[in-house]
Order: sequence, then structure tokens, then C-alpha cells
Amino acid sequence: MEFYDIVGSFGPWQRRLFLILLSVNVMGIWQNFSITFLAPNMDFHCIEPLQLQTNESEMVFVSDDQCQVLQENISAPCTKWEYNISQTSQTIVSEWDLVCDREWLISLAKSVYMVGFLLSVIFFGQLSDCVGRFPTLIICYIIASTSMFLSLLSTSYMMFIILRFFQAFGRSGITTVGYVLIMETVGPKHRAEAGVAIHLGWSIGFVTLAGLAWFVRNWFWFQLVLSLCFVPYVFFYSFIPESPRWLAMRGKTKQLEKLLEKAASVNGKEIKGDIRDFEIFQHRKETEGKKPATFLALMKLPKMRCRTLKMIYLWMVNAFLYYGLSYNTNDLAGNPYLNFFIAGIVELPCRALVFFSIKKWGRRPTIVSFMAVLGLAYGAMLLVPADLPWLGTSFAMLGKFCVTGSFGLLYLYTTELFPTVVRNVALGSCSMFARIGSILAPFVRELKISEKSFNRKKEWQLTEG
Repeated sequence: MEFYDIVGSFGPWQRRLFLILLSVNVMGIWQNFSITFLAPNMDFHCIEPLQLQTNESEMVFVSDDQCQVLQENISAPCTKWEYNISQTSQTIVSEWDLVCDREWLISLAKSVYMVGFLLSVIFFGQLSDCVGRFPTLIICYIIASTSMFLSLLSTSYMMFIILRFFQAFGRSGITTVGYVLIMETVGPKHRAEAGVAIHLGWSIGFVTLAGLAWFVRNWFWFQLVLSLCFVPYVFFYSFIPESPRWLAMRGKTKQLEKLLEKAASVNGKEIKGDIRDFEIFQHRKETEGKKPATFLALMKLPKMRCRTLKMIYLWMVNAFLYYGLSYNTNDLAGNPYLNFFIAGIVELPCRALVFFSIKKWGRRPTIVSFMAVLGLAYGAMLLVPADLPWLGTSFAMLGKFCVTGSFGLLYLYTTELFPTVVRNVALGSCSMFARIGSILAPFVRELKISEKSFNRKKEWQLTEG
């Protein structure tokens, strides 16, 4: 008899933990995609070109993006700009002049955040197995909350992105370890539903972030609000339990007994019998002395290797496309706040459709269908005429709908595709490679910037000629 047969599969004890971790996902999206509004596209013009003096008799040409000026057939870069803050107020773009040849630093800030995510998954996953889920969550919270408030004191761009790295490092640890914790406290009857439903926090965060950014447009106050919203979690520590499974596997019988008594009391259950008779203790005896599976174990057998490589590719592609669009909604036609809101709102019906489709058609047909439509939608964006920008935005949102479905379903599909002995390492490996896709995703916009630069150089050549 397992512990959830005694305390309940999904009672008030598990439900309050689920709601706490769901809200953490909301905060996670706020921190992750806040850079979209911290560094939006801004109107600006050059007010000080490098070593270039002008007078009324000299002809000066300024290009459309205000990055270069031409005087007497000599081009020179601007060194100081003036920004139109009537709509966006003060941002890190205007704070540290992230325009022209420094514009790529915006994408770097996004990628650095995802690097923190990648290292967090690796480091805190191992740490939680050693010291427990609860202590790891406390460490992650301290790192995340401290770096959030310190970022308000940033005096340079470098200091800002370093602190964003630690924000991701700590906050992502809460998400990943928290996901494991909820899976280890919920019974099998509700595990699949809880595992999928907890991702609703991402969608809720997506939608609400657009509204928050609309009302708070100064980057300092915006970051302060996000940081303050993270403070109340310090009072929730008494509602977050240690993993019963981890306690049993470590042989911490007394702590497990107290935990189960509390869980049973909250759920209105009564424990009968000796907890040492639970199956979870028998499983511990069976696995003692056995080495955990590694990534190399997945590569040994041809069939398993082929399956692993296919799933790694799917994870990388889905992460690249999901974050590639989510990070760059500012570059779509229309109001950036509305675009971001729509990109979030389409996730809600998508997750409902996933529930319906996997029961009616199964996992593989659902993923294949989502990705097929996703490819067609993103491919169609290349064919949209310049005078129909709304159509390109529509195709982008259709793609966002589909990639949300396929990406979310990959978690469930991967865990069911691999046998138990290699399931954890398979899921962890796929998630790690997905972070590589998300690290590269922000630089999608650099392709567009490169095209602008090419056209600008061609324009200078024609002018000089």
C-alpha cells in the first residue's frame, strides 16, 4: 500500500501545494518575459555623431534608423540618442543605449536568462536528490528574490544581465524541483491532470503580464513590482512539505511518519498500520546498490538511441519556436501589448484542446498535427505581402497556438515513451537540449536586424556614389 492510498490522492494537502506552485509559474513567466517590456522597440534619433561638426552650409544625411550620418561623403556612427518616451517611458534601452550596434545586447539578455535556466535544471536537480526537495526550494527562493531586488540597483547593463542570470538560476530551480515535488505527492489517478494543469500558470502569467506592463511602464518600477510580488512566498514555507517518496528512499522514517500524519489530518484521513509496510519502503530495498541510468544508457541500444535523438530534436525545435515568438512579439505588426496578450490568451484554449485530442486521437497524432500546422503557419509568414501586416501577425498567433500544444504535450509523451529505468534521464536530457533551443531563440530577431544593416549599407553606397 502506497502513502497516497492512506492520505488521499489529491486532497486539500496536495491542492494547496499545487496552487502555490501554480502561482510560482505565473511569477516565472513574469520574470522570464519581463524583458519584452523592459527592452521594447523605441523611437529615437541621433543627437551627437562621433567627431562630426556641422554648420548651416554642410549637408548631413541621417539614415532611417538614426545609427549613421553622412557628411561630405563620410559616414560616422552616432554616439548619443534622444528617445521618444511618450508611450514606453524609461526602459533599459534608453537607460543604456541598447540601439544600433548595441541592439543585439537585448537578445543577449534573453539568452543569458535561458543559460541560467539550463544550469539550474542540472544543478538543482542533483541537489534536490542529495539534500531534499524542501531545502532546495528554500535555497532557490533566496537566490531568486535576492537577485530580483539587487537588479533594481543595476548601474550598468553588465550588472543587469548578471543579476538576471541569477534570477533565472534561482526561480527556474523552484519550477523544476517543484514539478518533481507535486508529482511525488499526488496519486496516480490525478498525476497526469496535475502535471498538465500546473502549466496553466504559464498561460495565466502570459496574459496578466501584458496588463501589468501596460500600467507600469518605467523599467525600475516595473521590476520593483515584480520583485515585491515574489515576497509573499516567504510565508508559504509551512505549507510546502518534503517529498514523502524522498524521505522514504532516504530511510527518514520519523520525519515521514510526522509528514503523513499531518497530510492525513489535513485531508481528513486516518492512518492505520505501520508505515514501514508501505510499498515505497520495499521499493527502496529493491533499488539499493543499483546505479542510476545515464545518458549513455540511452545511446547503447539502436532502437533506444533513435528514439532519444528524435525526441531531442523535437524538444529543441519546439523550445526554439516557442521562445522565438514569445520573446519577439514586439516585432509583430500592431500594438505590442495587445500582441503579447493575444500570444498568451491563445494558450488557454490550446491546453483544453490537448486534453480533448489526446483522449480521442492519442499522443502521437496530436503532436504531429500541431507541428504540421505550426510549420505551415510560420512558413506562410514569409509569403505575407508587406501591405498586409495583420495577416502575418495572425499566422504568428496560429503558430503560437500550435507550438504551445506540441511543446506542452512533449512532457507527457516523453515520460510515456521510455521505460521506467531510463525515464528520468530521458526527460532530463530532452529538457536540457530544449534549453539550447531557447538560448538560441532570442537571436531570431537579429536576422531581421542583419537585413536592415545590409539595406542600410547599400543605401550608403548609393548615396556616396
